[in-house]
This record gives sequence, C-alpha cells and structure tokens, in this order.
Amino acid sequence: MKKLTIRIEDYMYDRLNLTATENKTSINKIIASILKQFMDQPKEINFLKELDERLDIISKQIETISKRQYLHFNISSQHFANHGYLSNADIKDDKCLNEILGKNKNYHE
Repeated sequence: MKKLTIRIEDYMYDRLNLTATENKTSINKIIASILKQFMDQPKEINFLKELDERLDIISKQIETISKRQYLHFNISSQHFANHGYLSNADIKDDKCLNEILGKNKNYHE
C-alpha cells in the first residue's frame, strides 16, 4: 500500500471529519472509498458533460459556416448576374449586392 499526502481546504476537511465521525471510520478510508468509486466509474459516464460541451461548440461552428456559405452563394450569384455590366462595376453602387449584404448582416459577423 502506498502513502499519499493531499492538501484540502478547511471546510472540506471539516466535512470529511464529520462524515468519518458519523460512520465511525477514518478520513483515510473515506478518501480511499471516494477515489475508488471515481476510478471504477465507466469512462463514458465521466466524460458525458465534456462531450456535450464539445458537441455544442461544433454545432455552433457548423451553423456559422453554413450561414457564411449561404451568404457567399448569394454574393456569387449576384456577381455572376452582374458579370459584364459596366453599370454595376462599382460595388458601392450595386443595389442588389447592398441588399444582400444588408439583409444578412448577422451571417457574416
């Protein structure tokens, strides 16, 4: 058996001491029991919260990419429609492009 020294906050020590007194056992046995229970848990259960958070991040990134792709498609379509027309050569004067960009501000922010 190996010996291990840990540092804990006073309130945690008080709670462990109270639990040990109630159960008529030692703090070492309680800590060993807690560690054993944690180590014996299946890994899938321990990491469900972390997996959920990562999936949320990935989902938000996919949604952002999708919105940007939709905006890019609209701009590309407008560019194709304007190709060859000198009246629409200035981007600031292109009413259709300005309408697309104005309507989709939240997509590219």
